[in-house]
Amino acid sequence: MKRYLRSIALACLFAFGIHGNAQADFTAIAGWDSQLFPSYLIASAASKTPIFEIGDDHLGDPNGLLGVEITAPRKNTPIEVIIECDDFMQTSRFVGVLPNKGETYSVFPKIKYRFDRLSQCAQATPATVTFTVKLGDSVAEEQSSTLTFRSVNDCPIRVASGEEALDTSPTVAAYVNEQHPFLDKLLREALDIGVVDKFTGYQISEDEVIKQAYSIWDLLVARDVRYSSVTTTVAESEEVASQNIRLLEQTINNQQANCVDGSVLMVSMLRKIDIDAVLILVPGHCYVGVYLDPARTKLLGLETTLMGESLDWPEEVPEGLEAAVSEDLQDEYSWPSFVQALKIGTQNILENAKQFESNPDYRVIHVGDARKLGILPIPYRGNEEFLAIDFSASETEESAADADTEEDSEDGASDDDGQWGDSDE
Repeated sequence: MKRYLRSIALACLFAFGIHGNAQADFTAIAGWDSQLFPSYLIASAASKTPIFEIGDDHLGDPNGLLGVEITAPRKNTPIEVIIECDDFMQTSRFVGVLPNKGETYSVFPKIKYRFDRLSQCAQATPATVTFTVKLGDSVAEEQSSTLTFRSVNDCPIRVASGEEALDTSPTVAAYVNEQHPFLDKLLREALDIGVVDKFTGYQISEDEVIKQAYSIWDLLVARDVRYSSVTTTVAESEEVASQNIRLLEQTINNQQANCVDGSVLMVSMLRKIDIDAVLILVPGHCYVGVYLDPARTKLLGLETTLMGESLDWPEEVPEGLEAAVSEDLQDEYSWPSFVQALKIGTQNILENAKQFESNPDYRVIHVGDARKLGILPIPYRGNEEFLAIDFSASETEESAADADTEEDSEDGASDDDGQWGDSDE
């Protein structure tokens, strides 16, 4: 009789789902191809809109990348999901209900990422993530997965999702950092050079906008920032197309920039002085767009890979450009490359106008719009010090050299005397 009663009790326990490990059987959802991108996690942390199309079977964080897939064993099944990874997050939990029996749900806790550690992830790093699921009063089930946390310099551009692709290219806007502490120092150096005596944004004229853009270009050329085609990433994925992008402090201090590096630095500085600038993405390439007016009716392109290139003095200058930057301010090294960069960049915009409207491989990333959607910059953590350049010392040396030249001219000047002042032409 006792055996009979015990059998009945066990049957009831199984029937009401109080016991039975099979009820907590689940599949871990572990990022994209078992990888997570710190740049994307930082950029989307404050996102105001879901990046995925979600339905009633999606529970928890609408932008979650870590979660579980599980089928409800009965109607209104209580569920608790816990995700842990001490290296990059605090313990994160979802508590809720699976409404419909037999329906499969994707459940995503709101992950409490340690953003300070994510922003300092300098290289691809493996980390163990533990997923724990508890249904009702059943015994909790646990699974662990090893994920690769990519370098913060790795930017996801597109993620394969079945027959479609998820466009994550706005993450590039996270590398633009208009609040970076190095920018004030760079702009001070630009003022010391003297192409402009102040930065006024759109307050004066379109010509003044071009002049301010040139002053920044001239500074970066004077700092010897050069094109360097470093684009590869260490960790690879068949599902995620990504691009290596240097942080601003790396580009500035190392004096190297691939097409995206130079573009995000240029856009950061332009936005710092209240000029609306965009990142223009075309297959395999990125360059800058600069709006001449706050209404966004006139857009010029700027091909940043020409920065630091030694070019011949331009025989022809686009209409209006000469008026924007007077002859005495046109540096012999930076002016030719600036003129050519404007020609090539603007021509590219015109040639691909239709592509930008319909082809997903051609994108204009409006950084200002991205900020309104909640895409944040990757913060500077103070690991590198600003390497300043004293341009006033260089000017003193040049003045001394000019004085020596004048003395030599007084002793025995040739018929070419006076042409030194036109040496920039």
